[in-house]
Amino acid sequence: MSEQKVVKAKWLFDMVSDKPIEDGAVIFQSGVITFSGNYEKIKNKIQPDAKIYDFKDKIIIPGMVDCHTHHNGFGDGRSGDDVGLIPDDVLAIKSAKNAKTSLYSGVTTIRENGPKNMTMMRLRDAVNGGLTIAPRMVLCGRPISIIGGHMGYFGGEVTGEDESLALARQLIKEGADYFKITATGGSTATSFPLRPSFSKSELFAVTNEAKNYDMLTATHCLSTEGTDYSLDAGVDMIIHCNFDLPNGESKFDPKLTEKIVKKDAYVNPTLHVGRARVWSLMEGKDAALGGFENKRLNSISITKDRKNILDARLDMAKYGLETKLDHCRQMIDMGVKVITGSDSSWGDYALGNTVHETELLVEAGYSNMEGLKSVTINAAKALGLENQVGSIEVGKSADLAILDKNPIEDIKNLNSVTEVFFMGQSIRRGSEDSNNSYIQKSPQI
Repeated sequence: MSEQKVVKAKWLFDMVSDKPIEDGAVIFQSGVITFSGNYEKIKNKIQPDAKIYDFKDKIIIPGMVDCHTHHNGFGDGRSGDDVGLIPDDVLAIKSAKNAKTSLYSGVTTIRENGPKNMTMMRLRDAVNGGLTIAPRMVLCGRPISIIGGHMGYFGGEVTGEDESLALARQLIKEGADYFKITATGGSTATSFPLRPSFSKSELFAVTNEAKNYDMLTATHCLSTEGTDYSLDAGVDMIIHCNFDLPNGESKFDPKLTEKIVKKDAYVNPTLHVGRARVWSLMEGKDAALGGFENKRLNSISITKDRKNILDARLDMAKYGLETKLDHCRQMIDMGVKVITGSDSSWGDYALGNTVHETELLVEAGYSNMEGLKSVTINAAKALGLENQVGSIEVGKSADLAILDKNPIEDIKNLNSVTEVFFMGQSIRRGSEDSNNSYIQKSPQI
């Protein structure tokens, strides 16, 4: 039998109790939690030869769960269209590097929301073969997109019910854990973000197949109509959930929100990807000026014109962020199940910064404890993994993050990770400087 291990600290947030447990401890063996609670109450369960990790004045929380990642990405502002042009083997290597960053940051479970072709499947093969390490991965394979639709460049373009069903079945064959469907357009140059992409019958073809195999579904929705179609089709999670109308107006819809609640769907609002864009523009950066949008700006030749464009984009990005925060606040007030899903590394949002999404959920109305639950037990429930991860309970995986500071005092303290345990193994994270290097900060301007 494997060695028994014990992790103890000043405080334990097990996500079962509403209050932290003082002088907490977690006992685990073979990667599975066997006891947890106050140290004095369970210390008699500790074997004489157990390996004990004493973190003294620190805090134990469950390993975090990020419901929305893009491990093919770079987080440097480049577009998805540009990422789609990069060879698969390069993206697989980048994904492996990103996955370590995720794990080092205290995120022990991720749901990948749209990689290119088989890149993340190959990463999972490499992890299973002992070649590298990564968080527990819930994979969609490729996003299901219409021809020319959002993220179609990643290899999942279909049209009609038959092709939609055929791709769903192909993804099951390839080992997909759930289906990601781009129900509206998005940042993809050839897509239409304010219009539904799929017909209801096409969506039903995919969601019905998912139900046949007890799989979950999630749809990318940037328009009110796309969300409405998705709910009718029985989708389990709405991603982004923008209340945008065909004329471009963004207007909160209480009736649609009531429908979200009635359908018991989760919402992953992806707030920080917009704030990351604001931060980048505040620093005077705009990758688009040197990237795929450069062709549209060839007529701009003087610095003043460039600054005017940056200022206009910054104002637009700030307005978009405030609108999203307001709509998220209203969804929370109406009882929508809002969870943390970072959307990193999309756009300017680099992996290793999941906490930024949770911060904004707190800004939108969650208490610090609700924010912590949104990135642990509630995120696990959204992925159907609540029996494995998300809380510190007997029988669950020994996935733990050790924090230097208390997240209930300030949710930003989720960034103070000092140690990570994954499936009972202590992860070698490298130096403090290297772990601080991937943390994105608000520009001081």
